[in-house]
Amino acid sequence: RRQQYHNRHHHLIAQIALSNVVYCLEVLSTMSKELIIENELIVSHPPRQKDSEASGELTEADNTLVQEQPTATTASESTMSEGWKDQDEEDNSIITFDVGRKLLSKDGSSSSLISQNSFNKIPSPQPSRTSSLRMSSRLSEITIVETRSSRADKLLEELTINKLKISSLDLIGRDKEKSILQGCFQRLCQGKDGDVHELVFIKGYSGIGKSVLARSLQKEVEASSGGFVSGKYEFTATDEPYSGVAQAFGRLCNKFQDFPSETRDKIASAIRENMKEEALMLMSMIPEISVFLDCDDAHSSSLHSSISMGREHERWKYAFRTFTRILGSAFSSIVMVLDDLQWADISSLEILDYLLSDVQNPHALMIVGCFRSNEVDENSILFNRIQTLQGKHQRGIFRLTDIELQNCDVGSVNKIIMSMMGIDDESKTRELAEVCFKRTLGNPFFLIEFMRMLDAEGFVKFNLGLLKWVWEVAEIEDVTMSTDNVVDLLKSRMKKLSNDVQLLLQYAACLGASFSITILDFIWNEHARGTLGAGEADDNVDSMMKIAQGIQLVESCGSNELRWVHDKVQEAALSLSHLVTPSFQCRLGMFLYQGLDPSQLEKHLFDVADLVNKGRGTGLLDVAVLNLQTAKKARKIAALQSAAKYADFGIGQLPTDKWTLHRELTLQLYSLGAEMEYALGHIDKAEEYIDIILNRKDLTAMETLPLKKMKAQILATAHLRWHEACDYGLVILKDLGYNFVWSRSLIPIQMLMAIKKLAKRVKKVKVEDVDSMHVIQDKKQRAVIDILKLMKHLTYSANTLPLCFLCVCKVIEMTLDHGISLCSADCFATFGGVLMFLFKDHAAASHVCDLAFAFQKRSGRRHIADTMHGAWAFVLVQIKPLHEGLNLTMEGYSQGVRDGDPLDSTNCLINRFVLLPYMMGRSLDSIMKEFSKIAPQLEESGITNNILTLKVWWQMMLNLQSPPMETAKRLEGDQFRQSEETAESNMYVGNVNLAIGELLLFFGEHEERAKRLLGEEKGKTYSELVQGYPPHGIETFHRGITWFAMAQKTGKRAYKSRAIKIRKEIAKWVEKGNP
Repeated sequence: RRQQYHNRHHHLIAQIALSNVVYCLEVLSTMSKELIIENELIVSHPPRQKDSEASGELTEADNTLVQEQPTATTASESTMSEGWKDQDEEDNSIITFDVGRKLLSKDGSSSSLISQNSFNKIPSPQPSRTSSLRMSSRLSEITIVETRSSRADKLLEELTINKLKISSLDLIGRDKEKSILQGCFQRLCQGKDGDVHELVFIKGYSGIGKSVLARSLQKEVEASSGGFVSGKYEFTATDEPYSGVAQAFGRLCNKFQDFPSETRDKIASAIRENMKEEALMLMSMIPEISVFLDCDDAHSSSLHSSISMGREHERWKYAFRTFTRILGSAFSSIVMVLDDLQWADISSLEILDYLLSDVQNPHALMIVGCFRSNEVDENSILFNRIQTLQGKHQRGIFRLTDIELQNCDVGSVNKIIMSMMGIDDESKTRELAEVCFKRTLGNPFFLIEFMRMLDAEGFVKFNLGLLKWVWEVAEIEDVTMSTDNVVDLLKSRMKKLSNDVQLLLQYAACLGASFSITILDFIWNEHARGTLGAGEADDNVDSMMKIAQGIQLVESCGSNELRWVHDKVQEAALSLSHLVTPSFQCRLGMFLYQGLDPSQLEKHLFDVADLVNKGRGTGLLDVAVLNLQTAKKARKIAALQSAAKYADFGIGQLPTDKWTLHRELTLQLYSLGAEMEYALGHIDKAEEYIDIILNRKDLTAMETLPLKKMKAQILATAHLRWHEACDYGLVILKDLGYNFVWSRSLIPIQMLMAIKKLAKRVKKVKVEDVDSMHVIQDKKQRAVIDILKLMKHLTYSANTLPLCFLCVCKVIEMTLDHGISLCSADCFATFGGVLMFLFKDHAAASHVCDLAFAFQKRSGRRHIADTMHGAWAFVLVQIKPLHEGLNLTMEGYSQGVRDGDPLDSTNCLINRFVLLPYMMGRSLDSIMKEFSKIAPQLEESGITNNILTLKVWWQMMLNLQSPPMETAKRLEGDQFRQSEETAESNMYVGNVNLAIGELLLFFGEHEERAKRLLGEEKGKTYSELVQGYPPHGIETFHRGITWFAMAQKTGKRAYKSRAIKIRKEIAKWVEKGNP
């Protein structure tokens, strides 16, 4: 009650004060034409006709309010008023006075009940002839007086009561959608057991309020110690990689500037420990990481490396995920808004997927993606990515919520208008709202611009005499028409600005959704003034952009940075005149390319290239060089799609004599283009580029090596011609002068001889000798080792093991003869497996693995997963206790992910969470509890064999927990259906046969198991198809149980002999020291 009383009391005081102001204005309107207040005289404009609301007349209440005021005046006022009695009907001069300060406060300040206010020109009675004569003697003073009118204009500009309250508008008519969004955030904060990732899509037409709805979460997030950041994509720069994501992460980094130094130091320490090299990679696109690191932290390995595009792509995935986990530890939650996703590049959409699918991130993460639903169809990359994300949501990897916004109804439009005008009575604005609804269809952004236009044109105005907004509905209906293009309204508003400001806005629009004032100033002074003769006035860029900020076209987004308040504003600026054509943008881009210093160009390289590429000329050498530079930068940050586009555009700019005069530039563009197209899966385009290069006879073997290597990979992975790929690999080595194969028919003999000879040599090498070995330097030798490494994988996949082992031997020979390479460690680990597989030499194999780890220490993290997997899965599993492999394989997985090696890292993952726990006899429940966590990582890797391995073993364990019924003996269930799978790899067939064998064994179906072993499984057991891999031991042992059971049951000699053979084999394992 007390609060209500105070509210009524203050409201009454306000009414009295306003009534007094109106009275003072009425008194002044009858005063003499001359009134000096503090020696100032202000000359104003001619009077306007009376303003009214919808009816055009003062209401009865208004008249009553005026009539009820006292009429007493001072003596001086009376005297001055008498001079106006004889009026000249033809003299229409009107004078208004700067009385605002005197009326508003006693001390002359402008603070009062009506804060920062001035008054409209109030019409006065016309003066008499006598007054006019006296006025003529003052004509000499008019000039001086007019110069002082700027003070009155300034006061008027500073007022708020007579302006539409647009900046303070709240969400209106979006209560349901806001509640859904808040519910998602509250659910995020309450998430448990890793269920802490949310994805929200807000979709609708342009200007519908998607961004405003997303930003409505900011206060709630920050109040709960969360981090709220946003990023935006541009319709003029759809090829610029990671732009929105980079903006968001940059703003997240900047938040740490306000954190205590202890927190920043903790984050910096975690970055250096877990992702130092990757953070330096990220710094190229997110310079704000310098809050934690600087360039002095850079580290370069002494070993030469050639990173494949696939590995590079995986490294960026690791970098973004790890960076998000580290930053997330400092906030209760992170909410990242990515606006205009319909223009996002494919690399950004992949990052969004990676972050949400990161099951190892325990911190709350919510991504809000806004996009225009009418610009996303089944042919867009966003549509396809949404389908993928929905599939992951259905599998429970994260939660996904869709919010679709519609246009506002008439009621909501009315509330928006009421809020802008500060009116409480819905009935007063209802007719105006209906007109605005018909003209704008209820689009909020369009509505705001429509109201701005009505205000600017005087169709709605604030009458300071009446202290209210007035308008004529009929007039508005007559002079406006329906249009669905808000750009037209924005253009009409811009065209009221000076020519220089309009030109500057067009330049700014060319620079993108956000732009640097420094770059804009450089363009204005060097390009606009010199080329177009602009800027004759003394206005500089800062003052002109403040004008744009004042009318809410642009807004600040950081130090020395501005951005458009909406992409429609940028679009309007671009179409403001016929100046901004593709050729103009191309010339502007070339001007920046040639005029910016190297550091500025590197920072804005994608923007500059996008401008230049809007021109469609050919044979422009500078454009080809620029696109090569931009494509290399895109490749460096694993933006495959963008790199491919820039390379392709650069190739199109090469002159006809490109191979004669510009050989190196041409070769680089075609090589980079082929690599990117292959990485994207565009095989035909990649092969087209490769053939152009390889058909030239004037190129050396080293120049064509990357293309030949790519051709071998395409033969194997795209066309599945593995043996042909192996043959082509031998051709590449021969071209390099390394012809090591005697004859294809003699490869098995050559292999055995090479292994025996090399085994004796390796046994003499001590672990400590590795530290003193030098790094191989010769480029051709490094190239030979690189192709031998490729051959190792091709021949293993083609199941030509003799050639595979021979390639491994040759790498080890070159390591011992010429020095260490990045392939040394994993080839030594593989050689240990060869010694174990062929000769069962545990001691020699163990020593070779020790050497492999020593070489790995010299190599750093590169290829560590390959080394760990090879050493453990084929050697140490038969030498060390099984539990020692848990940490080893886990390290191989984590380091392999960081190194961008999906194959060997997921091999380690399968060993760590599937094979080893089962072999160790851990409970099925404890094993399967981890499956749901590792399944997304395996799916993401795309390694089919490992994905199928998990599914087969998962279904087998589910069946083992089922009652012994007929259906439990078949691999048909929720996780895997054998009847629907068509894979034929040795790994897949071996896993299926092993799983069926386990089911039959534990359900006591020895006879059925024996029939399979003698029938469809003959020669295809796991141990025969996947030789030397960890489960072969348990599979062999369980197969022996079946033979013993059948020998006991039937007494047949065939079963007994098989059982005894397996028992002898296992006895040899014991003798060799297999624990």
